[in-house]
Amino acid sequence: MVSREKNLFNVLSLIVVFCLTGLLFSGCPLGAPINATKLEIGGPLEYGVLKAWKDVWYRFDVEKDNTPLILIFKNLGDAGNAWLGYQINWYYKAKGGLQLINSVEVQPTGPANPANIIIFADKARQDFVAPYKGTYYIRLYGYTQPVKDSKNYELSYAIGLAKPETYDDATEIAVGSVKEVNVVGDIISVFKLNASAGSVYRVKIEDTLDPNIVRNTQNLNNIDIRIVRMDEYGKVSTMYQDKVTLTDYIFATHSTDNDKYYLILENTDEFGNVRLKITFEQILAGPLSPSSTANSVTIMGEEAKAYKLNVESKKIYTIIVQNTSGVSVSQLQIDSKGNQIAFSLPLIIPENNTNEYYLVLKGQAKSTNATVNVTFNLVPPVS
Repeated sequence: MVSREKNLFNVLSLIVVFCLTGLLFSGCPLGAPINATKLEIGGPLEYGVLKAWKDVWYRFDVEKDNTPLILIFKNLGDAGNAWLGYQINWYYKAKGGLQLINSVEVQPTGPANPANIIIFADKARQDFVAPYKGTYYIRLYGYTQPVKDSKNYELSYAIGLAKPETYDDATEIAVGSVKEVNVVGDIISVFKLNASAGSVYRVKIEDTLDPNIVRNTQNLNNIDIRIVRMDEYGKVSTMYQDKVTLTDYIFATHSTDNDKYYLILENTDEFGNVRLKITFEQILAGPLSPSSTANSVTIMGEEAKAYKLNVESKKIYTIIVQNTSGVSVSQLQIDSKGNQIAFSLPLIIPENNTNEYYLVLKGQAKSTNATVNVTFNLVPPVS
């Protein structure tokens, strides 16, 4: 097996090449700077101003070898008529000092403004793999051509790190968890929902800012939301898609389900950086058998309750729901392939039925205090 030290020998050779060619204008640093700003993979963007013949340092940590990530660097376009080129150098902190891993150079191209953003070809991003567990540094360095009268040139920018936009690298969200995440512009954030067969789930997407404290918040207006499922063959289909300021979606899985479920968030604001809260919870679904007697169900606040309907093939059922003030009612049908639709009444069960049916009650406000009467019964056959 090739040792880490041997791998780093090749990196050291690369450093020498850069130093000899003068590409690292301010030399080849070996010591870690003490004033580097910390970045997190999947964390918020950091904003700054890069000046000619100056550098700015950032650091981040990875927990395991060969960690993939996306480097985001955005020209914010408010630097007037400045002509500023720059380098982005990426270092690994080894025992002997900082060792160069990668370098990107963008030569001066013209006035920095929103109509002339020339950073990376693929929407201001660059895919990397951090080869080793440990600490890494990113150095930004600005320069101009020609050098004369260029000391006041500067470039306003945003920088950050994101996880790869793949299902394999998705962050897992466990049932019963609440997770706060950052969604930055042009990056698709993928989360795996740890759902299991024969269950009912609720996904809530909310602003982290309480609207009762901070009024008129519109942070989520540019967030596209999708919930998708992937079958055993890798085919992906969309279950839910919307662009809203608040998402509260309920879905059920079939008792034979082996699919995987993902939440996908995308910020359509190119320079946006939104922090939001994801809540993923299971709604326990008790059985509900046909009866002429109404069932009383208490709904407090925004809680949700679900019932799995016990049905038989070739029979017809009806559902009567009363006292629903402040409560939404959903009637869900799930087939063996995982497709979910709202069924209509009366509920006609086909021959050799494999579908599963749920009734879901959900409070629409924190002030909800309702006792809902639910009657689920057979429709008598016509004589």
